Amino acid sequence: MRAIILREPRRLELVDVPRPKLTAPEHVLIKVQACGICGSDLRYYAGENPWALHTLGRHVDNPANMTLGHEYAGVVVEVNDRRNEHLLGQRVGAQAFRTCGVCGLCRSGHENLCRNTLHIGHAQGWGTVDFYPGAYADFCLAWADLLHPMADHVSFEEEALRDFLGVAVHAAGLAGLQEGVAVREDATVLCIGGGPVGLSIAQVARARGVRRIVVTEPAPVAQAVIARYPDLTCLDPTQDDVIAALGRASCLAVFDTVGTPDTVADGLAALAEAGTYVNLAVHDTSLTLNAMALGSERRMTTSSNALYRDEREAHQLIASGAVAMAPMITHRFPLDAFAEAYALLLAEPKRAYKVVFQAEN
Repeated sequence: MRAIILREPRRLELVDVPRPKLTAPEHVLIKVQACGICGSDLRYYAGENPWALHTLGRHVDNPANMTLGHEYAGVVVEVNDRRNEHLLGQRVGAQAFRTCGVCGLCRSGHENLCRNTLHIGHAQGWGTVDFYPGAYADFCLAWADLLHPMADHVSFEEEALRDFLGVAVHAAGLAGLQEGVAVREDATVLCIGGGPVGLSIAQVARARGVRRIVVTEPAPVAQAVIARYPDLTCLDPTQDDVIAALGRASCLAVFDTVGTPDTVADGLAALAEAGTYVNLAVHDTSLTLNAMALGSERRMTTSSNALYRDEREAHQLIASGAVAMAPMITHRFPLDAFAEAYALLLAEPKRAYKVVFQAEN
């Protein structure tokens, strides 16, 4: 089968590799119909390891021959246990990670931080193998008990983007924006950075009842996508005085997908009493913080990955129409056009917002 392999930093190749072998009873094989290019994929491409930075708190070198791609959906074409034969032919989204379930973090409800995670799309948990599984490929490994059967009206590309919507659901939950939890009528939410995750958080906040949602984003290509969501307010931080527009100490929740010292300072300045600042972009950098910024029971936390229940909730939000993922997609490519796809995303400024690889049926 064909797969896009990251040989080394900044060197992608489309090569023929063996189909993944199903070695565990819960293994299934997915014929990939759609796979998104995630912002973390660009960081792997550059030689970073964002999973390790956000989960372990340190850098871990990436091995050669990683097949990238963890935002995927497709059709089940092979199973490894007769009990899963009912899945054959089903349209499904696939959860890209599997945790151990027995460590202290897993047993305490923090499986998103499990050090023994197996992850599709990078090398975490697989030991040393010839080719690491990922969904920039014709076929990809998945787990039968971590599939999301798709409603007929949901497209493969919409379901594929469920992966980072789960990240958004998790971040929203850390700020108290949860299903069934009442939100103050005057609540304002600020999303610093209007990329796909920031825009997804904004949509989750809207689904949770927040009426005023502001997204700050300087890139024209992202501003154009955000404009497709007329219930959101977009400010350009290079042109607009965000704090003046919002009002100091005005936001019930601030979500920072940029994570620079300046955005941390601005986010805390915008945070209301009893509000929560959530950083989704942890960098190895020093911060200067006046402790008064956390007075009046303001909270500051980080958000890493997603819980299993966050993935399920994201799937339900897409199926119900409470969020709209398709308007985020600006470009679609076959696998063999990967160089063009990456060139658009790596350009300065970016010339694409969300890019999806589609199968050639």
